[in-house]
Amino acid sequence: MPTRDDILTRIRTILARPDLPFPPADAPPLTAATRMAVTQASGDKWQLAERFGAELAKLHGSFEIFDSPVAVRLALVSRLRAWAEQEEAARKVAPPVTGQEQMVLSWTPELLPVPGLAETLADTEWRLVAPPELATPESREAVRFVRVGITGVDAAFAATGSLLLISAPGASRAASLLPLRHIALIPFSRLYATVEDFLAERRARGELTALLRDPAAWCMITGPSKSADIEMNLTLGVHGPKFVHAILFDDQ
Repeated sequence: MPTRDDILTRIRTILARPDLPFPPADAPPLTAATRMAVTQASGDKWQLAERFGAELAKLHGSFEIFDSPVAVRLALVSRLRAWAEQEEAARKVAPPVTGQEQMVLSWTPELLPVPGLAETLADTEWRLVAPPELATPESREAVRFVRVGITGVDAAFAATGSLLLISAPGASRAASLLPLRHIALIPFSRLYATVEDFLAERRARGELTALLRDPAAWCMITGPSKSADIEMNLTLGVHGPKFVHAILFDDQ
């Protein structure tokens, strides 16, 4: 069996062949002006929001766009009620009573980009829950049957309809992974055309190195959880939420 050194030597030998078109000999390093983006998107924030929504819809997600945080609060209550009514109408047997029917798994309210959301939901008999940890069986059991999770985003990318969530205290990955439905709140200030635009902004601020090193994890979410068998039969919701709904809004 070839050793690691044998494999590396073979790769170096092949790459050194002069007849290969790639990689070019003595290629100059990329600069900020010559970095290539895999995808592109353009336009103002409203146009980027529409592009984001169109890309997400292609991936079996859904979206809404609003002009203020106030409208988001009202839309969120309507969305929760509509989903609850749909599930109730679709039931064929009585569901178990768990005490978690009106709970919404969430980031801590202070980290959500819409102020007053916890109070608004409480007025309509919904309750945001943000467990400080989910390391014990008891803590996981306490949110096991929660159907909806709500998070903000660290960034969203219009060109691919993707969300970036970076783990931090109070911003648990559980809210975007455990429930059947995930609602992502996306202010225009965190909406970018591409991943490269986001990284370039953080690089210009001198924040990129710390951003890459310090967090426990980055989660890039592009639509609902998907899986397919060998015959390419698509199944949603196998490894995470079956529904991803984005609410984009102007926060300027």
